[in-house]
Amino acid sequence: MALKSRVLLFTLVVVSVAVGGYEAALFAQGLNAGASFQATWSLVFLVLLVLWVDLDCRERRDLYRPFEFGFLVFVFWLPYLPYYLIRTRGALGLLWLLGFALLFYGGYLLEWVVYWAS
Repeated sequence: MALKSRVLLFTLVVVSVAVGGYEAALFAQGLNAGASFQATWSLVFLVLLVLWVDLDCRERRDLYRPFEFGFLVFVFWLPYLPYYLIRTRGALGLLWLLGFALLFYGGYLLEWVVYWAS
């Protein structure tokens, strides 16, 4: 059974929401997530995002994928992600990019919500 890009995208969303909730709960208690947690989360998010791009591109037959595509996406993810999203989804690719940014920075945004609510 091959892994589908939708399953990986769902995993990315669920883990992002869980991490954001964890960071907000810590902030509500007056604590902060450590630097090692932030570094680990950044790496996990990046790996899940790159795996999603790789699987999504495999499911599209109209795109050329070189042999080392997964490695190239991992190394050059920052300039390639907006290009890929706009090329495959048109103008909606910008909304996808905004969505990924919100998922990554969800913890910080929830901390602001907790700050202003208290």
